[in-house]
Amino acid sequence: MYKSFFLLAVLFTAGVHLSAQGTVLPRLFLDVPAIYIISPDVARITDRVGSGMHAAMNVGTHWGVVRAGGGADVLLSLQDLLPASEKQVLISPYALVEAGAGLYRSNGNKCARTNQSAFTAMAKGGLRYRFNEDAILTAEEGAANRLDWTVGAEFGYFFISDVFRNWEMFADGVYHTGAKTYQVTLGTKFFLNLRASR
Repeated sequence: MYKSFFLLAVLFTAGVHLSAQGTVLPRLFLDVPAIYIISPDVARITDRVGSGMHAAMNVGTHWGVVRAGGGADVLLSLQDLLPASEKQVLISPYALVEAGAGLYRSNGNKCARTNQSAFTAMAKGGLRYRFNEDAILTAEEGAANRLDWTVGAEFGYFFISDVFRNWEMFADGVYHTGAKTYQVTLGTKFFLNLRASR
């Protein structure tokens, strides 16, 4: 029951932020792609560490964002390097839906040559579905469910190349409520501003 209330609260918050701009249309950003390094559980970083890539569609304003997308992680178990094992390297495709509230774009609606950089700092929550059960890490008391709720924070610093094409460095940390693990991601993304005048 509390998960349903959490989802409604996240969606409501995102809706308020998207409508807060009044007549200004929300911005559309397409991440193609985001490339990163990841630790699915920082408490047991040697169990799984790796890199990944995802693509996502973002609908956002100055104060919030809703995004949906998918990608894949390539995870390595550092504890099982020798002897050789089929589970040394795991490929973990996933889908995600997230909503964030906070400072999504610090430059407001001023994406231009005179505002070529800005930052992101926001809280977020959502759902993540992993297709490969073998790649799911859990704490001892956690549940290894493919579908898991996440809550966390995201920070980024981005650069405007020509308004339409942009580049961002980002870091995020999320808590998986079912698996009871803390995930950390550091990476970069190339994104397109689909509402930019070209």
